Amino acid sequence: MSSPVVVRRASPADRGAVIETVVAAFVADPAWDYITGGEVERLSPYFAGALFDGRVADGTVWVSDDCLGVAMWDDRTGTGIDQATRDVAWAAYREVAGVDGWASLVRYDAALHVHQPAEPFWYLGVLATHPSAQGTGLATAVMAPTFEIADAAGIDCWLETSVPGNTEFYERRGFTERVEAEIDGGPTTWWMRRPAEVPRRSVERG
Repeated sequence: MSSPVVVRRASPADRGAVIETVVAAFVADPAWDYITGGEVERLSPYFAGALFDGRVADGTVWVSDDCLGVAMWDDRTGTGIDQATRDVAWAAYREVAGVDGWASLVRYDAALHVHQPAEPFWYLGVLATHPSAQGTGLATAVMAPTFEIADAAGIDCWLETSVPGNTEFYERRGFTERVEAEIDGGPTTWWMRRPAEVPRRSVERG
């Protein structure tokens, strides 16, 4: 019998391990190739670092205890965002990415913003499992804490993926609605929605 996955909030001390997992998981991801302007090998560690730095202070990065599974979320409910930390993180990334690399990220974000819901939501910006641990349930485990938070508040979760095979994985985990986003010169990308689930105890009390 396999041991249960231990999931916890990431701390700044996990930065190196998280970056290693995310870079390894996204090495062939078409969206990351587009976002980095074709410079995945050079820019991925910096991009992953900016994503981590901007979220860890908010307490919205969840990891398996060995950091081989990572879920980075944005709380887009209007609370809990350390914007100053995010600004510093992205300013550092912009400097290393250069004009073209930064422009690619801006185009990608703008294309997705068109489909962003008006109501509050939780956004799963990164879900990564290190290739050495794929298929062991880490991805499902590290998503679970935020699902619980979102469901308790009646708030939907959203994500995007540019990997067709990933859509079925996410559908099995509640992301049952999707819309195709047009990325100028980029890969086919899907916005996917997981409607909030009513906690079982609430149903029983009703």
